Amino acid sequence: MKKNILLFPIYLLALAMMFASCEKNAVVDITTPYSGAQFKYYNFAINGPTVNFYANDVKTTATLTASGVEAATGVNFGGLVPLRGYSLSPVGSVKFSSLTPSTMVVNAALGQGPNIETSAVTKTVEDGKNYSYYTSGIYDYVTKKSDAFIIEDILPAPDTSIAYIRLVNPGHNTTALSLELTQTFTSTTPGVPPLVIVTTPITGIVYKTASPYIAVKQGAYSLRLIDSPSGKLVTRTATSFLKGRLYTFTLRGNLITNSPAPFLDFTENR
Repeated sequence: MKKNILLFPIYLLALAMMFASCEKNAVVDITTPYSGAQFKYYNFAINGPTVNFYANDVKTTATLTASGVEAATGVNFGGLVPLRGYSLSPVGSVKFSSLTPSTMVVNAALGQGPNIETSAVTKTVEDGKNYSYYTSGIYDYVTKKSDAFIIEDILPAPDTSIAYIRLVNPGHNTTALSLELTQTFTSTTPGVPPLVIVTTPITGIVYKTASPYIAVKQGAYSLRLIDSPSGKLVTRTATSFLKGRLYTFTLRGNLITNSPAPFLDFTENR
């Protein structure tokens, strides 16, 4: 999505005076839109170390300590950046990767140490499009590698009358995931039982894929993530969808072995 900066005339006048005082003949263009692909990064590789993410050689995530050096902790397992919105990346054929922080303490038994490239995917990405990068599978302490994949986030046009949800599957040992939604409506009439509506709007999501965004009504839902044919599942209760918002649900942890315990992650794309 491209944005233009629009200012009221009084602010334009103030800006013009400020820049004129710095350089008499300076011309400042404040209407140029930003360019680049837009990314969210998820660290969902089981047993994986804390990492920072890169687009080619450009670090897109990092935390500094009080002394100004890179922190030893980046994006931990189950974390994502940015929490809201997206960050810009170059376009064209780009190598996206995850690396451990340069200040990480060596722990050979856990495959940890400074500047280890734990995953990488090269993909051609386009200006103005949205994407998500996932580390996935199980991090191998010996090879110091995990799996990873990139999906395009095809965001529906803004709609203030409805919410949208989708499902992403980074579960390497799952077969096909479905997302079941349950809404319960309590009657105000004595003796009338609650109305329970159960739907399964998303089915058949295999490893390294995502469902399209689907429209759902605003409201509170209970959810079940179910793997077929194993029947393994994880639940999430009292989850509210708001009109005009886009949400991504993602399996986190190991649904098949329960170690680490599975969780249905819930993030907002817009």
